[in-house]
Order: sequence, then C-alpha cells, then structure tokens
Amino acid sequence: MATTEAGARVEQDRLVRGKGQFLDDVKLPGMCHAAFVRSPHAHARIARIVTDDALRIDGAIAVLTPEDLLPHVNAVRPGEPAVSTFSRGYNRYPLPVENVTFSGEPVAMVVAENRYIAEDMLDAMQVDYEPLPAVLDVAQSLAEDAPRIQPDLSDNILFYRRFGEGPAENVDRALEAADFVIEQTFHFPRQTAVPIETRGVIAAFEPARNRFTIWSSTQTPHPARTIFANVLGVTEGDVRVIAPDIGGSFGIKGSGYPEAIALAFLARRLQRPIKWVEDRREHLLACAHAHEQQVQVTVAVNRDGTIPAIRSKVLVDQGAHALGPIGAGLEPMTTGQSIVGPYRMAHYDCEAYGLLTNKCPQGPYRGVGTLQGIFVIERIMDMIAERLGIDPAEVRRRNLIQPHEFPYPTPAGRLYDSGNYPEALERVLRLADYDRLRQRQAEARAEGQYLGIGVVCFVEHTSTGSPDYRKRGAVGMPAFDAATVRMNAHGNVDVKVSACSSGQGHERVFAKLAAAELGIAAERVRVVQGDTAMTPFGSGSTVSRSAVSTGGALNLALQDLKSKLFQLARFFLDTDAELELAAGKVVVKHNPDRQVPLAQVAGAAYNRSQEIT
Repeated sequence: MATTEAGARVEQDRLVRGKGQFLDDVKLPGMCHAAFVRSPHAHARIARIVTDDALRIDGAIAVLTPEDLLPHVNAVRPGEPAVSTFSRGYNRYPLPVENVTFSGEPVAMVVAENRYIAEDMLDAMQVDYEPLPAVLDVAQSLAEDAPRIQPDLSDNILFYRRFGEGPAENVDRALEAADFVIEQTFHFPRQTAVPIETRGVIAAFEPARNRFTIWSSTQTPHPARTIFANVLGVTEGDVRVIAPDIGGSFGIKGSGYPEAIALAFLARRLQRPIKWVEDRREHLLACAHAHEQQVQVTVAVNRDGTIPAIRSKVLVDQGAHALGPIGAGLEPMTTGQSIVGPYRMAHYDCEAYGLLTNKCPQGPYRGVGTLQGIFVIERIMDMIAERLGIDPAEVRRRNLIQPHEFPYPTPAGRLYDSGNYPEALERVLRLADYDRLRQRQAEARAEGQYLGIGVVCFVEHTSTGSPDYRKRGAVGMPAFDAATVRMNAHGNVDVKVSACSSGQGHERVFAKLAAAELGIAAERVRVVQGDTAMTPFGSGSTVSRSAVSTGGALNLALQDLKSKLFQLARFFLDTDAELELAAGKVVVKHNPDRQVPLAQVAGAAYNRSQEIT
C-alpha cells in the first residue's frame, strides 16, 4: 500500500531519496524463501520428481510438488467464456498435472530459510522428463495433426471470433470490383517488458483469522484477490492483497501467475510467511511475453487511393496458456479492430485467433494488439501511395473519417464518438513543416543519402469498459474503477482509489485533483491505493485507464462531498446563494466576505452538539 501525506511532493521525494517500500523491502517475522524448479523442455511428460536430496540440505524447509498441491486447490479457467463462446475454457493448476507445456514453466517449489539455500535445493532436485513433440508457431498450431497442448481441448484454438460489417460476401464483391488488390502478410516477433523490479510475492496466513495477506507487485490488486480466493477455495474476504511501491510493470504485472498461488498454499500449510522474488532469467523465461502475431490482409483499393474493403486474418501466438484475468481474446480482437484505423471503409471481414503453442504464455503488454493493427493499416497506406505515385499524407487525407460523419461506427465494431481527424493531420503536417521535409529528403537523395519520413494516423483505444472486455471473453476483469473521498473533522481528506500506481505518480496526481476541487492545499490530502482491505473494488491500472476511469470516479466522489459541505455551510452562512470552496473556506461566490472555515463545516458533521437543519 502506498500513501502520501504531503500531496504534490511526497511521492517523488520518497522514491528519489530511496525511501520507497518495494516488495523486497518487506520483512516479516519467521519469513522463509522460495524458489522454483522450472522445465527445460517446451513440451514433456513429468515422469518423476525426487525431493530427498533437496530436503536433506541444512536449512531446507519444504518442497511442494504437483502431487502435494493439486488435490487441495481449484483449477484456474483462464479462457472461460461468460456471455459468448469466443473463448474456450480449460483447467490450469498452479503446478502442471502431468505435462509441462513451455520451457520455464514451474514444476515444483522449494522453500528454505534463505534464498541461497533455496537455490542449493534447486540444484539437488531431480526431475525426469519424457520429451513430447512441440508446437512452435501458429501454422503448426492450426495443423490437423498438431500435438494437443491442453488435454481439455480438442485442438489448439483457444480463442476464435469472426466479425466485421455485414456478410463476408460484401468483402468478396468489393475485392472483385476493386481497381487493384494488395495482399500482404505481416510477422510480429515475440517480446516482453523488462521493468527494473521483477515479479515478487510474499504470502502470509493468519490462523486465528483464517486469512491470507499477500504482498504482490501487481497492478491489479482486486482482480488478483479474486483469483487467489477462487483457486484457494476461500472467500474474497479471507484474502487481503497489498501492492507496495512497484518498480514498473508495463502491463505484465496485471496477469495472474501460478507461482503466487503455490506460495499462498504452502504459507498456510507451514504457518510461516514465504517470499519469492524472481531473478531476471526467470523473468525472461516465465513472465508474460507479448505481441507475437501473424496478420494476413487482402485490401481492395480504388484508383483514387480509397479503400472500400479489407479482409484480415489475425493469428496470435498465445503460448501455452491464457493468463487470467484477461484471457486469450484481448490481443487478437484488439489487433483485428485496430486494422481499420481512423479511416472510412464500407466493408470489413476479420477472423481473429488466439492459438496455443509450446511457448511462454502471452499477456497484456504496452499496446496489447493495437500496435500491430496500426502498423498493418499504415503500411498499407504507404503501399497504396507507392503504387499510385502520390504522397503518403495525401493517401491518408483521402481515407480519413470526416468530421460530419461522427459518431462513426467502424466496420470492426467500435464507435468513434467525436473528432476532426483531417484537421489533426493538417496541424501535424504544418508543425513538422512537411513540405520542407520532403524537399530536404529529395536533396539528400540527390547526394546519395537517405532521409526517412513517416506519417501515421491512429486512434488510441484506452480505458476499456466492461462490454468490450466481455466481447473478448475477459470475464475476470471488472473494467470499472472507483474512488472514495472522506473529510475528517479538521478538514483533511482521505482519497482511496482502486487504481494502483507502478511508477505513474498517481499519489501526486490524485492529491492535486482533490486539492484543486476542494480548495485546499495538497498537503491536506492523503491518497491510499494498492490495498484491497482499504480501497474500493476496481480494475486497477491497465489500458491507460487511470486518468479517465479512476480520475472520473474521483471527480464524481468529490462532487458528492462538495454538495454535502455546501449543505452544511448554508446553516452557518444562512444563505441560499451560490457557494464555492477556496483557501480552506466555504465562500459565498458573489460576496466573498461571507465565509466559514472548512474545518468548522466538516467538524459540524462529526460533532452534533448543535442541531443543523
């Protein structure tokens, strides 16, 4: 849990001075340390796990194997559909039942008095594997004779949805009538985030209260609590998740991971807190990967450069599992919907797949499919410009949605509510002195030098809401956020938010928002985040949502508080005139000499020594 008492300054002061409280700074009495045995194989059957030598090491405490764990926990069903059949559910346990499905998958957990001994225990563990054929790309995954990666499923298709504007035949007719057609396949490589702080978890269990307290470097504390409760077979009230200061995330710390469940389970059995902080090698092996896709497009083009129709096929290499709470549909759907860009077109037909392979699971990371969709359509625009011999900016001008067409329902199923895209493009071109850039480019080429100029138009899709998540089978993400505001008897304010900062400066921002709205110094605002026992339920910080979603919730809460303050202040001021807040006082707007201290008004709500009507 991160809090601030000094508004606009304390957050950066605390971090710059080395006073942050990150997960590895948390020390608990009797805390022991965990490490994980990880598969060296992409696909193999676990034939035998031998723990004897590891347990003989001085300082060894316990070993947790799948056999120890599986009878006592529930399965995660990360692809489980809610109101649609686009995602397919299957059972995943914190440790594999029989087969490992990617290199780096946790197979067993060792626990020792310190991490050094835990690493020695890893060296002493013996795991025998029987290698199995591995699926390494999306083409293999779709093949009829491909090895099945998840035994609960009849094939390797974890997510599939076909969508677009009207029947697919409309695209067929547009392609036949086009002046020319562009066909292109784009390959996007796998990557991952590398935050300064890797993942980490500390799990503790209080027998007297039958309650778990879990410190986690998560950006989504409330959805994480839901996963813990479901898998451990307890109520959400029996689990408290605390996110301390977080050293970066970029999306990958919003997913649910099996290591955290294993820690919580064994912490309850041992009656001791357990800490695990992954090393960088583990992070690169087993933390969420992202963005590996193959996108095929067929584009109908008119001789004036406009696009009447596109057909696309998005094949996302999901890896061996879907990661909750998002599932496997977010990346393929987002790419498919982003391919149409901010451009007019009558018809669109997209097939979006999330496909299983024997690789590290993919999860949300910076852009989540949007980057790929933008790259595809913008490359198509450049290819049209090259084919027709016209300027790339002009091709975009001819295709952009016009101001009078808003609100504009895209053929990919999104609604653009407002905007003036042509004006935005023209402004950028003026600011960049685009014509002069083209002149400089021609001069450079005449001298044998290359000067590249890129023009890109896109609509950033942020603050995703519940309906959009449901379309993609992401049933574990609430997709809303909340804020509560409470003023004490002295006029100081507590702001509690469901957002969870991982370096964005939420404490400073929300404190300043509240202070500005209430007419008080930011030092009088305390912001609380990242603790499910103290903050309202919500999504956390994902999809660039905090300013819009949490900030919007905070603004609504502040308006409610102001309304109550004004109602109380009217008693002291004996007026029905318009009021405002300024410099720690409630002031009659057009008669500022009439005012009452905010602390006096707030105190009246707590001290009922006088009757207020």
